[in-house]
Amino acid sequence: MDNESLSQYMVGNDVSFEDIKRRLFLLSRSQNRLIPDHLYRLYQEKAFENVFNFSDIFLIGVKQLSENHLEVKDKRVYVKEEMQNSWQELLTYIPPLFLQSLIMYNEYIKVENKDLFFFKDLIFPNTKYTSIPSAKITQLEHLLNDNKGFHDLHMHLNGSLETDQIWQDYLSHPTLIYRDLKKSFSNSKVKEQIEQESSLLEPLIYINLLKDAQKIRHILYEYIFNPDSLKNDKNFRTNNINKLLSNQVAGYRHPFLDQISSDWDTPYLMSVESYMYVLILEKIMKSPNEVITKLLHYYLLILGLTNRLLVQQTHQNGFEQFQKNTLNGLREQSEKSYSRRYLQMHGNESKFLSFLEGRFSPKVTQLELITQIEAIYKGWNKMIKTLNLSLSENHLPQLKLIAHFIKKIDAKPNPYIRHKALRLEVAKKGRNISSLLKNYPKYKSKLIGIDAASSEFDAPPEVFAPTYRALRRKGIKHFTYHAGEDFYHILDGLRSIYEAIIFCNLTKTDRIGHATAAGISIKLWSEIIGKSILIKQGIHLDNLIFAYHLIVKSNAVQLQRLIPQIINEVNNLSFNIYNEYYPILILEQAWLMRECCPLHCFNEKNYLQAQGIFDDIENNWFLNRKIIKGYNSITNDKIIELYQKYHNMSIRKNYDKVISIDPFEMFDYNQLEILQLEILKFMTIHEIVIETLPTSNVRIGFHKNYSTYHLLNWINWNEQGYSIPPIVLGSDDTGIFATNIYNEFANLYCSLINDHKLSQSKAMKFIKKIDENSKIYKFK
Repeated sequence: MDNESLSQYMVGNDVSFEDIKRRLFLLSRSQNRLIPDHLYRLYQEKAFENVFNFSDIFLIGVKQLSENHLEVKDKRVYVKEEMQNSWQELLTYIPPLFLQSLIMYNEYIKVENKDLFFFKDLIFPNTKYTSIPSAKITQLEHLLNDNKGFHDLHMHLNGSLETDQIWQDYLSHPTLIYRDLKKSFSNSKVKEQIEQESSLLEPLIYINLLKDAQKIRHILYEYIFNPDSLKNDKNFRTNNINKLLSNQVAGYRHPFLDQISSDWDTPYLMSVESYMYVLILEKIMKSPNEVITKLLHYYLLILGLTNRLLVQQTHQNGFEQFQKNTLNGLREQSEKSYSRRYLQMHGNESKFLSFLEGRFSPKVTQLELITQIEAIYKGWNKMIKTLNLSLSENHLPQLKLIAHFIKKIDAKPNPYIRHKALRLEVAKKGRNISSLLKNYPKYKSKLIGIDAASSEFDAPPEVFAPTYRALRRKGIKHFTYHAGEDFYHILDGLRSIYEAIIFCNLTKTDRIGHATAAGISIKLWSEIIGKSILIKQGIHLDNLIFAYHLIVKSNAVQLQRLIPQIINEVNNLSFNIYNEYYPILILEQAWLMRECCPLHCFNEKNYLQAQGIFDDIENNWFLNRKIIKGYNSITNDKIIELYQKYHNMSIRKNYDKVISIDPFEMFDYNQLEILQLEILKFMTIHEIVIETLPTSNVRIGFHKNYSTYHLLNWINWNEQGYSIPPIVLGSDDTGIFATNIYNEFANLYCSLINDHKLSQSKAMKFIKKIDENSKIYKFK
């Protein structure tokens, strides 16, 4: 992002062509500082070949970028198949609508009929619902058409609207955006994101940028349709952009909408925006004007900044970076209704979706929950009506809902129970869901599953386990859990997966979202983290207890010799944390006891009844599960004592102490891979399905790009005879990751073909297997 040029425009200073060249050079260099400047000079020389002024930047430079990635066939814009993965990365830098418009501009200058026919014939069909084009892959298209769409089994309804849609909302209602951004600005993580991606130190500065963008659109309109008004403007003639904008009145309605028939309403503002781009590009080509090209540059820099705050960037690795996109409040206004999102996901030709599992965070009260579900389905029904589908009921796309609880940090710790507030909140939400399904049976066909999402660093599976079990007893059949997505050490990623399955009582055909820790290349991970990592000593202890448990339980012969070493380190850590030495078997059982509800273990029945969450079964869960089976009463006391210590505030201080460890001191590369395979085998035996999410996993995980995406490891291990559980595909957050379910299949296919040199038939074999799994394991 060229923050320097944006800042100059913002304060009224001029930006020269040489400024742009220098800053692009520095931006390129910042991507990899190991490359010497003399090589970057050659890259710059090549990039600016035949580019001599501002107009050339758009008409030659950026247009070439568009032409490298996009093509037009039969009046439809497609991503070139060999460029699909590169295109997906490009969308983090530049929103797709302008790049699409550049390729459509090429078509525009070829035709004689330049009236609204071109708008309706080319622009509108390519931009009416989504600005994100796709690669036309023959075999994938055939599979899509045969299926009447794909199954998207992991998609969060919030975070799904794409940048070019939201941009139109911003310019229509900037004051509403200011209110939301100001409210979220109190969050330190939001401030981190804003300062990381820009020099904006307060929300008002961003709103002023949006108002400048409004003004620029009106000036561009005047330049095309009323040029004399600008020619008579002294500030325009003297290239005084600052005063030109100061004298312009900001308008909330898109000025280029005036050129569209009155039959065209505001839902198609992306198409109007694309029309604006095409017209201004033609005008610049015919009569280059430095003021206009600089205004367009300023406009696109504001849009680019917006994209950086809405879309996960390639440099934003890890879940915390993703979380900042969900906390900044910048989608709140745009995502109050749902139909646009569904139309976007379904694609401009309305064929991408066959079955969608939409995930949402359930409201606390029954009335709020009913209102929420009704709003979600109202949007879906509006989408169906908008499409005016003439399909039979059997071929209409289907929507089912998964209620996901949110993992939250323990902001106000209770002295005796970890995450007490969150446990109470989740229990109440769970009771509200079960009560809704009991009192209003019609919602059983709509709300069909439960999930726990957000950062694994904030809350572990044990917090949600009692509510998961209670909801299963109340009749909910389908459960999934985000686990192994992000982690300090591979071991705690694997442990999170295992705890989610064991503690939350996941059973046959339930699913784990992401499971990255069970697939990522250990070598790749090691190259990124280095020879030492920081970790809380309690997490390190739990990881080793888990590893011991898994080795013994799975009878992993190759790892048996490590047990004495593990026990020795566990002894040292347990004393440092719990101020007492405990036998490994006691530590193991106390760890397993975490699936029990501490609210029921430590609180009186009357208190829980007053909270509305008392449960007879949970009250005796650790006895019913026979967690302490086989030990005498003294041992039982030790297990319970250790369980209580784990929850105790004073012990938590020891648990949370940060230490430095060698990540490979206990397990080398091969041994960690064996543990990965043991977890996968465990999942296979229990038929626990993996939800893999290509772009999300590449952005959040330790991957450099799609070439290292861990799905290939699962494919290779399966071919080598190892047990790999069924795998299904999802898009996760279609707005934050600038994708859709078709493009996720396309990204996977193109990576298998281009990066890993698989044949088309072999790549399609894996694609078809994942597609078939999605049909089998969808929640019904």
